[in-house]
Amino acid sequence: MTRKMDWKLQLSIVLILGIGAVVLHPVLALALDGKIDGKAVEAGKFAMDTVWVVLTAVLVFFMQAGFACVEAGFTRAKNTVNIMMKNFLDFCMSSLAYWAIGFGLMFGNGNALFGLTGFFTAAGTGDLYSSLGWTSVPTLGAWFFQLVFAGTAATIVSGAMAERTKFGAYLIYSFVISLLIYPVIGHWIWGGGWLASLGMLDFAGSTVVHSVGGWIALSGVLLLGPRMGGLDLIRAVPWPRTLRESPSPRLPRISPRRPAPSPPWQWPGRGSRSPTSA
Repeated sequence: MTRKMDWKLQLSIVLILGIGAVVLHPVLALALDGKIDGKAVEAGKFAMDTVWVVLTAVLVFFMQAGFACVEAGFTRAKNTVNIMMKNFLDFCMSSLAYWAIGFGLMFGNGNALFGLTGFFTAAGTGDLYSSLGWTSVPTLGAWFFQLVFAGTAATIVSGAMAERTKFGAYLIYSFVISLLIYPVIGHWIWGGGWLASLGMLDFAGSTVVHSVGGWIALSGVLLLGPRMGGLDLIRAVPWPRTLRESPSPRLPRISPRRPAPSPPWQWPGRGSRSPTSA
């Protein structure tokens, strides 16, 4: 067990350093070049657009913590570390895959099926992503915003296949999702692909992110089969009969007349009017 944890920890450190080297690249110029449809924007608008996009990306990134907590709560204690590490490392794998190939496939200039430019995303290369010509934020800022959604699509899968997937196999699964599956489907809708040409719109990722992650999760579940003893785990949880009888005073009491308040990490979706908020 100690040896396995050692190599997992080493892999985590290597991936974190790799992502940091990409994000903190010294050529961090201001690009999709501070332009919208080829026209320069005011410095104040450019700055505010950039701050807003990065802020919302950070909030969406915290969905990873939410996924980790809910999945740890629905797995047995002996598998808690395993599911936590999967939630952490699948985002690391997604980051590398999406930086190298995924972002170019999704938003690069290409055809109706996939993008053909903009691989190995770098600063100052906004002309390679014509489908993002409507926003002025930095290229790497746009990449980071889209990355957190790619990571979300990949992480949805981990909970569905919890406790019956080998660690290495799951990391490969996450890498392929962010390298090919999610970017290609995203290009069809958000990158100017064939579905976009038919008039399809996706306000904040209900199809591109959540549906794609859900269908991939379903395919994995069909291959793996049910989690043995899963129902026993659910029955062991002391669920309240109704939310009105919630045993904790900290939990909101929901009534049919008053909807539940939405938590802050759901707010960015309401503010996005296209794949990248500007």
